[in-house]
Amino acid sequence: MDGGDRRMSSAQERWSYRWGPLPSSVAPYVPTPIQVVRRMLELAEAGEDDVVYDLGCGDGRILFTAVEEFGVKKAVGYELNASMCESIMRRVRERGLEGRIEVVNGNLFLADLREASIVTLYLTTSGNSKLRPKLEEELRPGARVVSHDFPIRGWRTVKGGYPDHYSYGTHRIYVYRVPDAFRIVYEDSGDDRWRRLREIFLRLERGNRD
Repeated sequence: MDGGDRRMSSAQERWSYRWGPLPSSVAPYVPTPIQVVRRMLELAEAGEDDVVYDLGCGDGRILFTAVEEFGVKKAVGYELNASMCESIMRRVRERGLEGRIEVVNGNLFLADLREASIVTLYLTTSGNSKLRPKLEEELRPGARVVSHDFPIRGWRTVKGGYPDHYSYGTHRIYVYRVPDAFRIVYEDSGDDRWRRLREIFLRLERGNRD
């Protein structure tokens, strides 16, 4: 077993220990239109200090757009389809982008996201839900998560209000910032619980007095 295999095996063991059985493919391959790709990166405010991780990178269009058009420091993709990974790396070499674009032929749930400042997704709602605990644990404060068409249940977008997403034609783009996306929701949930308990106690007190 080489170093890469050992790292993947170790990552799989950590996932299983923390979150249960490792999910496999959670979405079919449907490429995001390039105009939507650009809008996703604009909304994430991608720039030269960012490291973009595209989980389920397909043909690599987000990786190349992030590096070539938005000038991000680095873009990393995870993709299960080996032939797509080979095609991406061939284009990387042709364009002289070695060191700027990396692609891993592996399960996106095993990605080490601690380096990422932007994560892009085009999975499904259930796929996002399975990924959510990993995002909450590994992403550093200030990281942005941008999901095409499907929300992350239990998180609050930077847009807030209604609707909570940005629209581009028929497409929806959900933008989240760590840790505000989930910390606010959890704090609000706690406040709501205490508010309800207080109301119950007040009603009981009034009932006892009557």
